[in-house]
Amino acid sequence: MKKVYCFIIIVLIMLASCDRGPFTSTTSQLIVMEKGHSSDYKEYWIKAYDPNNQGKEEAFKVVVQEEMVWHLIEKDKEYFSSYTKEGDKPWVLEQIEHVEIEKE
Repeated sequence: MKKVYCFIIIVLIMLASCDRGPFTSTTSQLIVMEKGHSSDYKEYWIKAYDPNNQGKEEAFKVVVQEEMVWHLIEKDKEYFSSYTKEGDKPWVLEQIEHVEIEKE
């Protein structure tokens, strides 16, 4: 009986350690280069880059889960945003705010 109990504990520990992959959360400025959606209008996304760390050629896709938020985002504008990535899944927008650049 002890062997069965130990075996069950070991299997449960192994199953609990199985992870879906690393979870990454990033906050940065983004400049939106383009916007798009799937053909069935169920997925909305933006293509953007962080002007502090990347160039336009390194732009990446960020999924926007809320259609209304996607409609408010404008191309060629700069935003302060938070986005997350889990494992091999695409980046997902968590929060976004327009950055007003003061001109002197």
